[in-house]
Amino acid sequence: MRKEPDLSTTGELLSLSDDQRRQVLNQLEKHGGIGRHTAEIVFSEGGRLHDFAVYPEVLRPIGMVSFYLASYLYKEKQWYAGKSALDIGCGSGIQGITMAVGGAKEIIMADISPQAVANTKENIERFRLSNKARVIQSDLFENIQDTADVIVFNHPFFPAEPIKGVPLSISMLDSGKLIHRFLEDSKSHLRAGGCIIMPYLQSAGETNDPEIQAPKHGFKVSVVFRQNGYTGWQKGLISIYHLELER
Repeated sequence: MRKEPDLSTTGELLSLSDDQRRQVLNQLEKHGGIGRHTAEIVFSEGGRLHDFAVYPEVLRPIGMVSFYLASYLYKEKQWYAGKSALDIGCGSGIQGITMAVGGAKEIIMADISPQAVANTKENIERFRLSNKARVIQSDLFENIQDTADVIVFNHPFFPAEPIKGVPLSISMLDSGKLIHRFLEDSKSHLRAGGCIIMPYLQSAGETNDPEIQAPKHGFKVSVVFRQNGYTGWQKGLISIYHLELER
């Protein structure tokens, strides 16, 4: 039987504060040992994604900031209805599926993880969205030539290198290089007048905070949602930002 690494002493997390380290370890613990399953994603009394598939080594939407982002997208359909969208770092596909169901004209979802790509592909088929949605394996925009009116990116929040031997940690941890690469590369994929939508957990600090980092790449940042999350696995102040290029 494979021995699980002792994450409480792993060197990659030493750069984090005690609170940040607890958050990451709690998230990894909650995800540990959970196999492939389906979840009921409930946005409102009449709005839900029934039997949404979630694979191992892919972030679960429930209890995470990704649920707040998907809920925002479900309610604020005017940003993508009838438009083209990109969901970068799609994971289970929760953001892209929500937009496709909510009226996006076409959507491309992408993730570097083969598990995430397979997970998203199943959800595209489950929700019968193959006519407007597709998924590809890509490191950010590496394998994407398309442009879009809306780009969504639920990026890693906590400022540390991913933990060796823990694939899921790539979704939670980045030392700060990824967000700058994304912001710079996104310019050639965002159509004129389009916007980028990104969430953030404020307790993760400034390193990966779009409100702090996006202006360095010529983006105007607006806070469109801010709320304290007390009940999930990512506790603290949660923000959702709109980014628009200063032209």
